[in-house]
Amino acid sequence: MSSMVNKEFANYKKKVNPIKEGSRIGLITPAGIITKERLEKTKANLDGLGLQYHHTDNVLLKDGYMAGPDTIRLKELHDMYVDNTIDAIWCIRGGYGTTRIVDYLDFDLIKNNKKPLIGYSDITALLNTIHQKTGSPCFHGPVASSTMTPYTSTHLAPIFGLSEPYEISLADENIAKGKEEEVFKYTTVNSGKAKGGLVGGNLSLFVSLLGTDHEVKTKNKIVFIEDIGEAPYRIDRMLTQLISVGFFKKVRGIVLGIFAGCERKDDNTQKLQHVIYERLKRLQVPACYGFSFGHIDNQCTFPIGAEAEFDADKGTVTLLEDGY
Repeated sequence: MSSMVNKEFANYKKKVNPIKEGSRIGLITPAGIITKERLEKTKANLDGLGLQYHHTDNVLLKDGYMAGPDTIRLKELHDMYVDNTIDAIWCIRGGYGTTRIVDYLDFDLIKNNKKPLIGYSDITALLNTIHQKTGSPCFHGPVASSTMTPYTSTHLAPIFGLSEPYEISLADENIAKGKEEEVFKYTTVNSGKAKGGLVGGNLSLFVSLLGTDHEVKTKNKIVFIEDIGEAPYRIDRMLTQLISVGFFKKVRGIVLGIFAGCERKDDNTQKLQHVIYERLKRLQVPACYGFSFGHIDNQCTFPIGAEAEFDADKGTVTLLEDGY
């Protein structure tokens, strides 16, 4: 570590208390439904991390493909922020439904009761909107029911607070898979380093938020992106739309995760890697594909808004802040 980096981190002051062993976590389902089995896995995960937890019976509600009506899912989120016995909020899963409630978030309530919010996938809408509007700490990381592999658990470090720069490199398991499965293969699209605040999440959600009051702001940011189960032409279409509206115009770097289930073996379709390379190469900022996050077992955690340095050639993201 350079003395410059250490000095920067030393001057970074936390505004919210990080999670610690024994912290009480509020569990919510603001999007898709869960099963009792998934809830039990969630509890086992938090037990393994030395954390306490609280949830209401509403986490098991079903309203079609959503975990209850919009009003109830919204109230669950607000209640967890207001409850002084809750130290952080962890979404049990993604799915679909957060864009239906994001217009009704009480940002004053959240701003006056700041606490960490954790999740990914459909939770992208909550993470970026809440951080942009309130400054409350938000972490793009595993949902509470994810498989907590050693890599995933280790790189939950930012939610527990950092005291020095923290380097995140690729998961060995993902590197090994990349030798057999192209979708896991790390590729440098544009060489170089970039430094800036982190914003990111799910590609489909970025597109869904365009033109709304919650559109993700990317100027001078390092943007990280993932998606799942989308055909290459749909990835092409979404990236093209983001390029057309200037989403990437003033970004400093682009970190793409592992787009699980997005590769197609049909010889008549464009390959995922070709689509990504062709779309991002023209942007002329440090960029990569295949970083260790996304709908996969071995995934890291990124604090939204935290200053970081990205090295596209080495395949590392070094956190210079922890998001608190």
